[in-house]
Amino acid sequence: MTAAGPPPDAAAELEDLLQFFYQCPVGLVGAHDDGRVRRVNPAAVRMLAPVLRPGEDLDRLHPVLDRLAPGLSAMLTTRPDRLGPLHPGTRVVVTVPPDGGPQVELRFVRVAADHVMVVTADVTVEQRLARRTLKLAARLRDVIAATEAYREAAAEVLGVGASGVGVLEELVLRGPRTPSAIARRVGLSSSSVTAVVDQLESAGLVERVANPADRRSTLVTLAPGASDRVRPVLDLLVSGIDRVAEGASAHAQDVAATLEAVTSALRSRTAVRGGQVPRPVRPTDG
Repeated sequence: MTAAGPPPDAAAELEDLLQFFYQCPVGLVGAHDDGRVRRVNPAAVRMLAPVLRPGEDLDRLHPVLDRLAPGLSAMLTTRPDRLGPLHPGTRVVVTVPPDGGPQVELRFVRVAADHVMVVTADVTVEQRLARRTLKLAARLRDVIAATEAYREAAAEVLGVGASGVGVLEELVLRGPRTPSAIARRVGLSSSSVTAVVDQLESAGLVERVANPADRRSTLVTLAPGASDRVRPVLDLLVSGIDRVAEGASAHAQDVAATLEAVTSALRSRTAVRGGQVPRPVRPTDG
């Protein structure tokens, strides 16, 4: 049996609690419903100080909140009979000061009758990342749309369907492949790949040859002379995008800027002929 230790020092415990409260990186403000501030820690003062007027102290919360956003102070007085988070599911993010500054999130928690705790947290980095994510998503949509437009144009130029362009891309990128390997890469069923290869073979773009590694199967490869027709059209899709991305990354570390450069390259190589079908520009087109 272990001997009981000395009784805790109440004064030391209280000092530890106060240090925790004052050193907490999250802002904490305890206020009455009428806005009178009961307690506040340094983090909250630091975040809200830019809103204070000259000579003003953080002793009244309502004016400070309403300077951040009209009607914000009313969030303190709702549901006086309910303890816990007020307005759950509602996220309040304000700029401090409102004319430009850090992004601060405010949460309201009723801890007792006529006593609300306002929790403030600096979410500037989080908001910046969120905006960057939205920007990246928009740039990715642009790349996808430009790539699909280029593939449609390439299909029209080569006289094949969209699936045919996918098969030709695979052959240009990886060389002779078995039909099953092509099916896995382009996301088609075996029967669909067979039909597409038949069409490409009829167009003189591919041919079937014996598979030296397996006599029971065949390989699909570009037909003799077809490379000169296919590669200039598909070069940007197969390897040109990598070159564009590498070149853009060398000048800008921003991923969104790199994606924008890729989209621009795809669009610039897709010329509109006769106001009808966009076509990939061949090297001979100038």
